[in-house]
Amino acid sequence: MTPQALRSLFLQLALASLLWAGFGQVQVQATQSVAVGEVTLAIGLSDIGRETETAAPVLKGKPIREGDVIKTSASGHVHVRFKDGALVSVRPNSVFTIHEFKYNPAEPAASVVRLSLSKGEVRSISGAAAQAAKERFRLNTPLVAIGVKGTDFVTQTGQDATRVTVNQGAIVMAPFDQGCRADTLGVCATSRARELTAAMTGMALEYRNGTVDPGFQLAPAQKENNKLQPQDGQLKDNADRASSASKESVRPEELVSVSRLVWGRWNQVPAPGDNLTIGFRAALSGNEVTVGDGYYFLFRNPGSPNLLPSLTNQVDFKLTSSAAQYRPPSNNVVAATVNSGIFSIDFAQSTYVTQLQVSAEGISPQNLQFAGKIDTSTGIFRDTTPKGLSLGGALTLNGLQAGYFFRAPVNNGSLTGATLWGR
Repeated sequence: MTPQALRSLFLQLALASLLWAGFGQVQVQATQSVAVGEVTLAIGLSDIGRETETAAPVLKGKPIREGDVIKTSASGHVHVRFKDGALVSVRPNSVFTIHEFKYNPAEPAASVVRLSLSKGEVRSISGAAAQAAKERFRLNTPLVAIGVKGTDFVTQTGQDATRVTVNQGAIVMAPFDQGCRADTLGVCATSRARELTAAMTGMALEYRNGTVDPGFQLAPAQKENNKLQPQDGQLKDNADRASSASKESVRPEELVSVSRLVWGRWNQVPAPGDNLTIGFRAALSGNEVTVGDGYYFLFRNPGSPNLLPSLTNQVDFKLTSSAAQYRPPSNNVVAATVNSGIFSIDFAQSTYVTQLQVSAEGISPQNLQFAGKIDTSTGIFRDTTPKGLSLGGALTLNGLQAGYFFRAPVNNGSLTGATLWGR
């Protein structure tokens, strides 16, 4: 080939390369310009940025694209409507990222929705994409994966804890581990996963860094209800009783109306060995939920004055009833027995210690020990240990009764159960 021919060939290749690069750039720009939603409300100071672009203020009508990161300030509040009808409300002091959003009305089952909340709070209402392709939806926080079942839910997260409440539908929360990775989609179907439905009235699902599994607790709105004062008549009745009893040095917890704890279960059919619980809805009637683990839920009379902060004595409780199960690696649940136990509270220090001896067929008797702090504003207490044990419980607000559920790993299986205690 002559030098002139080589020069001509080189020029043609260079021109083709430039044209191809330009075409590629146009393609990238076109891809980036595709909007997957738009801002419908912007209050206060917030911005939207991307890794390769400078952040810009959020304005109503601004298009939302894959890769956008919405950051709200202490005064910021941003609402987004996605092209499938999904709605997201990003609340103050939050960082919310749209990693991937694929939706075709002609083929909704092929949709992909991948979101994350690094900190703060969002409310999410599922659209056509999540409803048609639940197995392709995922909202990640720094600690857990959240899958949906056609849902309206609120997620709050920081680096140490994530909490979810459900207004409609259901979610499944699972901590990240080898069986639940952040780069996958859908529900993580691991043994640590927990489901929260809107039917679990007044409940929130929370996972704290270092705990074994997500746990159920009273939702924030319900906690506020605990602060409601009794009716005027009840206040007067309590005052009269306190006045007449002052000469007799009666303990303050004896001056309030009787309060009680009731264990309910979410399953319709009781687990083997469970003679403790009643159905969830029956237990809910006239009561409020305090703690739960997905099967066991502890209910309490609402509206009682909270005397716990005023108590200073140390009390030993007696085990009044219990139920337990052992789930071996084969997953065939069998009844277990709580043989004995101790439970002691130091109200002056707001601490508790407890010990149980539990046995079941196929394992040696297990000695379980727990200790921790009591939140006297709610009467709720928890404990987790590096060995994988976990406990959650509550007191009646007069301090006369207590109950808790427990979980402990045994021989690649697990012991679970619930207890009630009285003075």
